[in-house]
Amino acid sequence: MKIPAPRRLTAATALWLSLAAQADPATYPTPGTQAPASSFVAASSGQLTAFYTGAAGGLTNLVGLRLNGVDGPVGLTNHGSAYGDKFVLGQVSAGDNLVFFIAISGGTERYYSDPGLNADGINHAWAAAYAGDALVPAGTNVAFEDLRGGGDLNYRDHSFVFQISAVPEPAGWTLLLAGMTGLALRRRAH
Repeated sequence: MKIPAPRRLTAATALWLSLAAQADPATYPTPGTQAPASSFVAASSGQLTAFYTGAAGGLTNLVGLRLNGVDGPVGLTNHGSAYGDKFVLGQVSAGDNLVFFIAISGGTERYYSDPGLNADGINHAWAAAYAGDALVPAGTNVAFEDLRGGGDLNYRDHSFVFQISAVPEPAGWTLLLAGMTGLALRRRAH
């Protein structure tokens, strides 16, 4: 089917606008040089979510969060996720120290955003603020290097933006549960 000329222009414009709406997070400005260490502290309480923003590494790895000295679940593979895919890392409280990590698939090796936890003592994470776009909300972009000894130190092997969403107040949960109960009872009546 042939699209009339004005529609072709509109389709091309829509494609351009959708691509422009996905403003990739910044890349590490000085590859080959170890990034300064970053520490992360939860500014608020709520659900911590990671949004996938890209990868250029050959190894397959997953993102995780170490909270209060315990490594949590991992997800958001760098070779199977699409830009904007999300993974809930867990619930955090304001003031919690957040240590992100990547788990190298097929092995037990992990690299943390705290260099003191890495067997090689190298900083494997770089972070920068991210303004957000149509698929990934504003937050902090964290990018990892996934090779022992720092590899090429380009910090492009796995990256994600993290954001903390507010947890509803107890009264909000009560209203939500009451609404769900009412809906279930209504369905049974029909």
